[in-house]
Amino acid sequence: MFFEGSEKKIELVFQGQNLMELGEAFWKQVVACSNAQILSSIKNTDCHAYLLSESSLFVWKDRFVMITCGETTLAKAVTFFIEKMGKEGVAFLIYERKNEYRPENQRSSFEDDVKEINRFLPGSAYQFGQESGHHLYLFHLEQPYHPPTDDVTLEILMYGLDGNSLVAFGGECKSRQQARELTQVDQIFDGFEVDDYLFDPCGYSLNAIRGSEYYTIHVTPQEEGAYVSFETNVRIDHNYLPTLKRVIETFQPESFDVIVFRTQQQEFLEVPGYSLNSAVKHEAIAGYHVNHCEFVSQDVDPQKIYKSNSAISLELKSE
Repeated sequence: MFFEGSEKKIELVFQGQNLMELGEAFWKQVVACSNAQILSSIKNTDCHAYLLSESSLFVWKDRFVMITCGETTLAKAVTFFIEKMGKEGVAFLIYERKNEYRPENQRSSFEDDVKEINRFLPGSAYQFGQESGHHLYLFHLEQPYHPPTDDVTLEILMYGLDGNSLVAFGGECKSRQQARELTQVDQIFDGFEVDDYLFDPCGYSLNAIRGSEYYTIHVTPQEEGAYVSFETNVRIDHNYLPTLKRVIETFQPESFDVIVFRTQQQEFLEVPGYSLNSAVKHEAIAGYHVNHCEFVSQDVDPQKIYKSNSAISLELKSE
């Protein structure tokens, strides 16, 4: 059995309405448009976190982040939200789509998704990374935006798993508690409330929140297409290497991508035990500097290093 772990992601900032007051019934409609459903939720005064049948949804007063995997149609959820709430309130929008193992099984392509969103909002599209290797497609709204100076998002996208994670999430652990004890994925950061789900026959999802901060993990441990995603907005200052090393030690991937959004310039990382295979730096994404790096285990022969100071611009706008 094959399941597409590679994900799509939307982050949207909305002005003029407290999104947390819209209620779970509204967000169920949004999620349903992507062909997913809400499994459970945890909430505090700053953030509502929904665990989905295909990844996660986080809602704050002024924004939401939604991540979906499988054969979901996230762009449809985005346009449903815009139709209901009005495009005038959209202050910021970034849509990401990771390259899939089996893109032919998807209900839409990245180009289709861009055209869907372009029906309401104009934007620009880019490709980070090489077409022949790991790469990320990104679409962003074409209007000025000034994020908070301490705003940061760290994404770690991992391939080819080893160690306890395969045991914990590959079907041998029979409870969430067993999986947590074996991997300690619920202790990446201190003081977070955790909501998680162990799928049958395999797979795992976790949401964790602490005030307005979150981290989320999604594991697809199948033999073909093994994939794990980790994402957080925890303010890790200038040094996110300790967090990266802890996540990598947990899952022991053969290769992984690191994507960082920050308001300040940033340098490429060095990760012990891994070689930098591809690196792209881009400085024109709605107030953010974006780095995309692909690392390969030193036990695996890397390709020739590819570096660029800019992502590839894609002409994908609808007519």
